Amino acid sequence: MALPLRDDLPTRRFPWVTLALITINVVVFLFVQPSAFQNPPHGDTTSFRELERQRDANSFIFTWGAVPCELLSGERLADGPSGCRTTPPVSLPTDKSVYATLLTCMFLHGGVEHIAGNMLFLWVFGNNVEDRLGWARYLALYLVGGVVATLGFAAFNQHTSEPLVGASGAIAAVMGAYLVFHPKGRILTVIATAAFQVVYVPAIVVLALFFVTQFATPDNEVAWEAHVAGMVFGVVAAFALGLLPSVRRQAALDRADVALRAGADF
Repeated sequence: MALPLRDDLPTRRFPWVTLALITINVVVFLFVQPSAFQNPPHGDTTSFRELERQRDANSFIFTWGAVPCELLSGERLADGPSGCRTTPPVSLPTDKSVYATLLTCMFLHGGVEHIAGNMLFLWVFGNNVEDRLGWARYLALYLVGGVVATLGFAAFNQHTSEPLVGASGAIAAVMGAYLVFHPKGRILTVIATAAFQVVYVPAIVVLALFFVTQFATPDNEVAWEAHVAGMVFGVVAAFALGLLPSVRRQAALDRADVALRAGADF
């Protein structure tokens, strides 16, 4: 296991958008999502209160989560879309906006570990990408990357009725952009083998390892297809955005900063 903590690259601009995205995700998690969705019950539950909480959570996730077969058919589960393999035995929303869930799903998380990991990755990689692109392009990269990641997941899971939630796909797009912009950056990383080590690892190694391990994940609850689609989009988008004059000027300033720091360290 490798867990990034921070990188060694300075930023020129305060990462307002990155902090705003983290804040929105945390606020939604703490104050908007039903508590049963954040902490699903374990084992059999006979308490009427627990059943009511779980019913509210199911209704919430099917309203705001992205359901692949709904996205591809354009129909709600409640309307019985033919593209879905099964219809879940829960109360389904009849007034949801199917395509709006492409955006809403990326602000929901399934538990403390889920949101904590995502927000850590967003902070480590997002601030430098925001610094390179500027707030507007960075926000567009994040949101469009999340949509592409969700569609990528849907393309490989066309008939599933299980909702997709989480910011992982959008963050993977940011990581792909970081790989293009800062391949020589160093990431302070916790490496868990026989013992825990905290060492600086080249960004290209950390990000390549993240990408490759997506294909080896045995956990069906991990939407690896969304991670891969998001990261590939981020790489392509970063190459395209890197051709813009303003982004090229920012890249030149970044290189000058790195050279000055190297001289100071020497």
